[in-house]
Amino acid sequence: MNLAALNQTQAAALLSVAPRTLRDWIDAPRNGDGTYPGPALVAYYVGKLGGGSEYDTQRERLAAAQAEKVEAENAVRRGELAELGSVAAEWSALIHACRAKLLSMPSKLGPQLIHVADPTVIAARIRAEVYAALVELGGTDDDTDTDTGTETTARNRRRARAPRAGAQVVEPAA
Repeated sequence: MNLAALNQTQAAALLSVAPRTLRDWIDAPRNGDGTYPGPALVAYYVGKLGGGSEYDTQRERLAAAQAEKVEAENAVRRGELAELGSVAAEWSALIHACRAKLLSMPSKLGPQLIHVADPTVIAARIRAEVYAALVELGGTDDDTDTDTGTETTARNRRRARAPRAGAQVVEPAA
């Protein structure tokens, strides 16, 4: 048997496939006279078995993409994943509200604290205003004061808003 020029039956027997299957492989290597070169045919067959065709690879990529899409949709339904546009809009609204709150504090607190001489009262009033802004912006009632490391509750913030006995607080004239 000449391995450089196998007829269809010999080549099919070498690869353990039906002659019809070999004939259907239009991209299989052939000699000019229609015979099959044995070594090139074996290499082709090994590549076909191992690597799969491009069509198989495309089907695998499509199946993987479809599975990834379904997983993402399920994650959105469970609340584990959010659309980027909606998250950006929420953050933008939150930052704008925070900016407006912070910018309003000096004009609100300035007239209230202009005649207060006690720095402790001033600090307590500013702290109370900051906590009130945080609660309004969506904070909880249980926050920790980063200056002192103590937990500040809503009751403590209300107490901090009230001036100390003997402290001079002048309300702005109407």
